[in-house]
Amino acid sequence: MSTTSAAPGAAARRAALVGTGGYLFASLLWGLNLPLSAALLKHFDPFWVSPLRYLVATLLLGAMLAVSLGLRQLRSPIPLWRVAVLSLCVAGFLVLYNVGLFHTHPMTVAALSAGSPVYVAVVSRLMTGARLERGFWGATALTLIGAGIAVLGRARVGSAAPAGAAFSLQGGEALVVLGICSWTAYSILAQRWFAPSTPQLRRTFLTTVGALPWLLLFWAGARATGLAGAPNLSPAPEPVFQLLVAAVFCTALATVAWNTGVNRLGIQTGGLWQNMVPVFAVLISLLFFGVQPLAEQLVGGAVVLAGVLYMQWRRARTAAAAAP
Repeated sequence: MSTTSAAPGAAARRAALVGTGGYLFASLLWGLNLPLSAALLKHFDPFWVSPLRYLVATLLLGAMLAVSLGLRQLRSPIPLWRVAVLSLCVAGFLVLYNVGLFHTHPMTVAALSAGSPVYVAVVSRLMTGARLERGFWGATALTLIGAGIAVLGRARVGSAAPAGAAFSLQGGEALVVLGICSWTAYSILAQRWFAPSTPQLRRTFLTTVGALPWLLLFWAGARATGLAGAPNLSPAPEPVFQLLVAAVFCTALATVAWNTGVNRLGIQTGGLWQNMVPVFAVLISLLFFGVQPLAEQLVGGAVVLAGVLYMQWRRARTAAAAAP
């Protein structure tokens, strides 16, 4: 085989490796985000903690971008109205998901979140017209089954509410789904509206700094309507440390990794990886927070991982068949 014919195959393998690494890193960090967020919400309300996290993330990403690529990279290469739309999608995800969680039982939210691959597929189809990849529905079925096993296991030992109460509708379900769709729209547009040569770090910085005004506006609205109380302006050292960890790793670096995964492997694969987040959250809670996982969570996590790996295997087979 000539060097020319071998080059596309090598490039595809490299893209798959980088994309898988991006999704894996993002899923791990978002898994860490779940127990961290639970701890942070004991000290900050959901409307106030988001601007704080994004302020820290903006400073970090801006410094990384300026040092690695130069100060000129801090300026937007696309119209500011596009940055505003992208940033609104990010802020919308945070607000919709948090408010939905506030008005919905956590077990219901977990069950709804398990449908991420389906929501991603629908939004992707509507926005891009892209056809589903071969093997998508098989992988989706595995991730849904695995997530269902884990969710039902948690419900079995959950609250002492009457049977079925955890999954009853409480008004926030649509907001949770819309939040996931808003993040999917951001993920797609962040790849479409920038030139292909634009580094993912630059894209992430611009949309992170752009989300700050939206988040502060949403917080002001929540404060004015009584949804949020007075902000905690003098937290103890421990929540400050937790906030910094969450902002640096779970907000800034995780989003760069996620955008890298979307760029290399597409958003449909990202929808499958999203179901790995609660799996990693269980493992991290076990290792660092002393929370013992349930057997159903371990089994469900293994099934979800099988779905992700199945999709990767089908993608590899398709690439190999297309190679000359």
